[in-house]
Amino acid sequence: MYKQIKPDMIYHYFDQDIELIHEIIELVLELNVQDLKNLMPLYEEGQISIIKKKFHKSKPVFSLLGANNLNKSISALEYDINDQFLEKYPFLLKNLNELEEDLNSFLKRSHH
Repeated sequence: MYKQIKPDMIYHYFDQDIELIHEIIELVLELNVQDLKNLMPLYEEGQISIIKKKFHKSKPVFSLLGANNLNKSISALEYDINDQFLEKYPFLLKNLNELEEDLNSFLKRSHH
């Protein structure tokens, strides 16, 4: 059903509090997902440390959503940003798009 998230984990971590879950998911979509979808200009400017900070900030949040595959692709990219970014970033974007679809559909299915 979902490609990137695990609804059971979301409910578990946020104590079945649908309102809180919706607020957190909306923040993740606005902040984390958008941040990571817009890394190319930072890479082109050589801002590797800023990219790493964005990865570091997003991974724990994605863990709470059960998005382990996304975290694996972040870790793979983070491991060697200088040499692997252009090759691996498109795969990360694919995962982010799947996460975005999952979260939007989760929001629609679990409205309060």
